[in-house]
Amino acid sequence: MSNTTAQSVLLSVLKSVTPDDAARASAAQHRASIEDWLESDVGIIRMRETGSWHHGTALNIESDVDYFVTMPGLKSASSGPALETLRASLARGLTGCTVSIDRPAVRITYLGGGPAVEITPAYFRETDDYDIPDPDGTGWVRSNPAIHLDYVNKAQKATDGRAKNLIRLVKTWRTRNRVPLSSFYLEMRTAQYALGNNPIIYDWDLRDFFKSLHASGLRDMNDPTDYGRRITTGARSEVELLVAGLALDSALTASRLAREATENEDHLTAARHTRSLFGM
Repeated sequence: MSNTTAQSVLLSVLKSVTPDDAARASAAQHRASIEDWLESDVGIIRMRETGSWHHGTALNIESDVDYFVTMPGLKSASSGPALETLRASLARGLTGCTVSIDRPAVRITYLGGGPAVEITPAYFRETDDYDIPDPDGTGWVRSNPAIHLDYVNKAQKATDGRAKNLIRLVKTWRTRNRVPLSSFYLEMRTAQYALGNNPIIYDWDLRDFFKSLHASGLRDMNDPTDYGRRITTGARSEVELLVAGLALDSALTASRLAREATENEDHLTAARHTRSLFGM
């Protein structure tokens, strides 16, 4: 008799997507070369890690490594010049990669593999507050990466260390099904869900998270940290939002059927539906 269950499939997925030592070493090596170059060429004041690698919710080579670089001087009215300054500098100073602007950051994709890197120009305001390029415009928006890290860590502590794995599973669903929703949006939605639903049981809570996401209507969300800005879905058009909705419908069905099969002790069927959730 097979010992495969929905839970064993989910644990296997988590093991395969959690960054290993090689991915971490590659990320550290890339950071050193980027930081050294930007300090000498642009005169950046500071480079700090943000995003999913910093939060402990990254997916191996599939998640970008995100950094804020504190820029020298005064910011211009438009954020375009700061992005172009970084793009041009990195294109001159780095080899074996492509460099492009992908608001609010400059994206570095390494031809030899390893996680891509996103460098966001940031102007210091006060106590971890920065102005960064507006993802949806040409100006600037306020950002505080420390607040969102604290929020995710709060969810992790409240769920006995399970919230970050639930976030990883949701992000894996997004990546493997090419769902056009932003990683940050799903991370904040999942952390918010986890804080209100302890204890976390992965197959049970994947189903209930997808139900809650569906109930939200895939709308932009208020920042759950009360920091003040809306967190957008990341969908860039009505078509992308429709594609995301269809993917969510499929996820709802697969996670529901997997849970029903588990409750009926039909573990092979539960495992099959769980694999389908991740395109396996």
